[in-house]
Amino acid sequence: MKTIMKAPALFAVLFIFLSTVTFTILSCQKESGLDANIPEGQQRIRIMLSDSPVDFDAVNVDIQLVEVLVVPDSCHSNSGYGDNEQGCHYDHHHDHDNNNYNCAVWDTLDIRPGVYNLLDLSNGVDTLLATGFTVQGTIKKLRLTLGTQNSVVLDSVSYPLQLWNGYDRVTISVRGEDVHEISPTDLQIWLDFDAGRSIVRVTNNRFVLKPYLRIWLPAQTATLKGKIIPHEAHAVVAVYTSSDTLVAFPGDEGRFKIRGIRSNTGDVFINATTNNYMDTTITGVSFTFGQITDIGTIELHQ
Repeated sequence: MKTIMKAPALFAVLFIFLSTVTFTILSCQKESGLDANIPEGQQRIRIMLSDSPVDFDAVNVDIQLVEVLVVPDSCHSNSGYGDNEQGCHYDHHHDHDNNNYNCAVWDTLDIRPGVYNLLDLSNGVDTLLATGFTVQGTIKKLRLTLGTQNSVVLDSVSYPLQLWNGYDRVTISVRGEDVHEISPTDLQIWLDFDAGRSIVRVTNNRFVLKPYLRIWLPAQTATLKGKIIPHEAHAVVAVYTSSDTLVAFPGDEGRFKIRGIRSNTGDVFINATTNNYMDTTITGVSFTFGQITDIGTIELHQ
């Protein structure tokens, strides 16, 4: 590591992770013996929501509905999980998502509909976005329906956040490796809502929401944490890997956490944004999936 100084029922729970900011409405707790509470022929699904940070005072997203597309086990024409290619697309006509899946069923999960500030979901914080029972089977897709009460706050001024082309629904493909099995009928999914990639600044006072979401799994990704001092440097921490760039804004005490790292090595860039503090780059940082890499306390100097 080299340091360079320079100036039976499927109970679905969806966790959203923001680039990478996460906020917790409900604490994640390990559950045991829950199969007895799952109706026969169904499965429980939990969706956890997290976020990646962005340089706004607030990013308020109105989430009204969460659905999952499930192919029942009784339907033998399709096996395995969703498409090999992960990603999200925008469903304007609301009529084509299950064309490729015979017998597929859209099930609605229980959520608290309303406005979520994605910036409350940063530095390792999750929130339970949705949960519910579905027919037992294979999850193919997730679908979010957004409302109209979306906004961003910048320099204490609130601006409306318009939906891109009026698209109010976003669909995300689910792969087999995206789903965490607490038990065969008790499933959990983490969803990252990347605010930095989702907000398009059209003019100085006009912003558009083009949602960018990805599914990640703690056991198949790595985590970086540490502490940056002094607070007066107002540092931004970025991890650069061969496949992605993830960002965190340290809290008031300087602590940060970046989750969802999909590479075994990367470079950590600490950008001091104020007061003439020097930037720092740590190269060749090693990551292990399912574990936390702690870079300790990094002190920036003027």
